[in-house]
Amino acid sequence: MKVRRLLWLLNHDTLSKFELPLIKNLGFEIYTPKSTIKEILQSSGSITFEYDHTLTIPEEDLKLLNEYDFFSTTNMPLYIKKIINEHFHTAITYTDTAFVLLRKLIHNFNGEIFFRAFGVGPSKFKNYTDLINFYFTENDHHKLKQISKRFWFSQCYSNLLEIEDDFYKKNAVYMPLGLPNEFYEIENEWIGNQDKILFFCTRIKYIAESEKVYNQFKKDFSGFDYIIAGNQPVPVDDEKVTGFLEREQLNELYKNCKVMYYHSTHPRHLHYHPLEAMIAGMPVVYMEGSLLSNLAKDTQQAGCCNNIKEARMKIKKIIGGDKELINNIINDQKGILHKFSYEYNKLLWEQNFIPIVNAPAPVLKESAKKIALFLTESEWSIYKEDYVQVVKMLNAGLKKLDEKNSITFNILGNKFDTNRDFMELLKDGVSIRDFKLQEVSLKSTIESLALLFQNEQLWHNSYIMPVDYARNYVDADYWLFLNHELDEPIAPIKPYGIYIDNLGERFYNTISDFRISNYKNASFLFTSSLQTKIDLVKHVGIAEEKISIIPFVFSDSHAEESPSIESYYLLEVDSKKINHIKRLLTDLQEYYRLSGRTEKVKIHLNNYKFDGNDDYDARIIFSNMIKESKFLKNKVTMYFDLKSNEYNALYSHAKKIIIIHDLKHVYFKLAKAMQYKKETILHNFPFYKDFENALNYTFNYKNFASNDNVLFEVFSESIEDKQVDAKLEHIHMNAMNEIAQVWRKLL
Repeated sequence: MKVRRLLWLLNHDTLSKFELPLIKNLGFEIYTPKSTIKEILQSSGSITFEYDHTLTIPEEDLKLLNEYDFFSTTNMPLYIKKIINEHFHTAITYTDTAFVLLRKLIHNFNGEIFFRAFGVGPSKFKNYTDLINFYFTENDHHKLKQISKRFWFSQCYSNLLEIEDDFYKKNAVYMPLGLPNEFYEIENEWIGNQDKILFFCTRIKYIAESEKVYNQFKKDFSGFDYIIAGNQPVPVDDEKVTGFLEREQLNELYKNCKVMYYHSTHPRHLHYHPLEAMIAGMPVVYMEGSLLSNLAKDTQQAGCCNNIKEARMKIKKIIGGDKELINNIINDQKGILHKFSYEYNKLLWEQNFIPIVNAPAPVLKESAKKIALFLTESEWSIYKEDYVQVVKMLNAGLKKLDEKNSITFNILGNKFDTNRDFMELLKDGVSIRDFKLQEVSLKSTIESLALLFQNEQLWHNSYIMPVDYARNYVDADYWLFLNHELDEPIAPIKPYGIYIDNLGERFYNTISDFRISNYKNASFLFTSSLQTKIDLVKHVGIAEEKISIIPFVFSDSHAEESPSIESYYLLEVDSKKINHIKRLLTDLQEYYRLSGRTEKVKIHLNNYKFDGNDDYDARIIFSNMIKESKFLKNKVTMYFDLKSNEYNALYSHAKKIIIIHDLKHVYFKLAKAMQYKKETILHNFPFYKDFENALNYTFNYKNFASNDNVLFEVFSESIEDKQVDAKLEHIHMNAMNEIAQVWRKLL
């Protein structure tokens, strides 16, 4: 038998105590949200874990659901979307405060959606059509119409549809409202020994309309004694206003007050308190035209009044002890209460709700997924073979899920020959394109989203987006940026992910706010380092579930080469870290001056780009420092903008590789050093430890951030040839299976 599971996204305390037991008895496993907003908690809201035990979904998935805030205004994470669609086929929700829940469901949930309509109370909106129109964007409306065959206007009262637009009339289903067992704890216990009117008015100083009702009641019933109950977030300076009361205190009022007056004349909205009073056996005086009067239509209604004058007269008689009137009102109320009984509700839900959820669900054709990968780094050519392996892994894992899935590999600029440089990828069915990152205005971003019927929160004046002057990648299901150093906000045109090497920048306080924003707004993040995942959670505040650890792969084309050793040290530096390099050259100068040694040093300048200003150009600054020093000019050589074979030769012939600070592509560099069997000396960043395990290779760590001349120590150490067994087959063997699992989790 098919397991029936239901998302009950309401957080309404009283409703939960009736509706959840009913739904459970109808044969459903139930999930309820574990967080809500303050406004809901202040207005009869609650959170319950009571039904978690009914669920037979994996514990990890339940944990993720319980940690997720369904009321957040950010996009639903991909992992939550996957969980709710994999395990649930029905969802019930309501208005909350701004239709956040309904929006999330219509854009992310593939099952039946029941929107619980309790009736629009006194407000500027005449019906739910107006209310939804006010909060929904054009994109939301378009999506709602798209899913019209599985969206249901779940009206709690049969007359709600009468004033709605045709869309809601056509999709209306009557699922009445019931009263929880706790209401019946005082059934027929009314005594009426206090000659007071019981009146309810909540949030008097919080909502202007409530204060208006409060003042009108005091005017209409001056001369009578009364008690005004109801939750008051803002205290009211009136001794007759009780504020919040516990259930036991409320029950005492229902037992002892002589009569309740219910003021509403709204034909399609009803509060719980007059029904609670009726259960206790208290006579309730109410107004003609109200929903109470409609529920008892065509029957005698002794408690119904045409105007305030009649209401005052009946209340006066009740307080005076008119037994005939009291008994008539109490007897007439039983017909109203029947429509809120468990038996009545169960019958109507079985007739109206169950056939919908039991109907065979339309078979959703699983469409092939298309992922657009973006290599946004201009200095990519010397790592081309490594990136080819990364793309091959991502593509193989994706196709393991479905052969129809595809990847487009997009490279910044057009400085490549597709057939020569990427034939290996073409054979695997990967499309190769060039692209550029273009800055777009806020207005253009909004217009692009509108064309896709999407509505995203936008906080910046401009964004960057990948463009190819064709479809600009809107045909992709997801974007994945293979480089994380993007210091402008990414336009949220498509759900995107970012591969993050490490958070080395945090040690230099150089992570930009825009970069952090991109991390937080990404739908998913990839890294190959457990330490980086820990850092993202701890230092950036990224949800752990958003981060996936993927295998570290690289080109092993140099593994069989026999390395040669010359008498030079290779130092890898970042051209943007000018002060670091100045200190490096100063330390080198001191080493040569004091030691009298003559070892050659070659410096590879990473991340170099001439910005047109000689005074601030790293290459010119450092070249001048070398030329002007008698200790450096014949021993230190600087390299930049190398071709792949030149860069490989630089590694192949080096005595040692020294990396004094964090760099782009540092892990590809470490893999290259390992393959050429080079001793590698690194600054002691904790995330490097992850790659010792991946490469089966031990690095030598130094604290290059100390005030000591660490290079003096490094150059003075004796050189030992290291025997390296990298076991490359083991490194690559499980990569496809691991990445397939990651794709499966996301997609």
